Amino acid sequence: MKIVFCFTGKTVKGPVYEIVEDYRARIRKWAGVEIIEAKNLRLQSREGIHLLLSPSGRTLSSEEFADIIQKSMEQAVKHLFFYTGGPSGICKEIASKADMTLSLSAMTFNHQLVRAMLLEQVYRAFTIIRGEPYHK
Repeated sequence: MKIVFCFTGKTVKGPVYEIVEDYRARIRKWAGVEIIEAKNLRLQSREGIHLLLSPSGRTLSSEEFADIIQKSMEQAVKHLFFYTGGPSGICKEIASKADMTLSLSAMTFNHQLVRAMLLEQVYRAFTIIRGEPYHK
């Protein structure tokens, strides 16, 4: 399975970029990783599950989030797409066609920080699935 992070706009060089790249490398131990950065993000046409991040989405525990990833692997899902909006939100096409809308929090976070938070949670999910001590 390949994890595809679809971000509106570019990740700004600096601390957030470094965190994103660190977790990207960590996740690669268990799954393919692709990051798409586009000014006008579109729904990917490749086969897979499309997950939108939004403050209005469903809030999950880290274990529940890990279950989604584990079930996707067990079902041989080819791609797990994660979409995050920019300062202006996300396009209506993605919002209307996403398979699930998730929330990292009821709070709204800066779109740059959400990138680092999302990759960390995906990494955490893999450590939960593998029974590694990262998740305490």
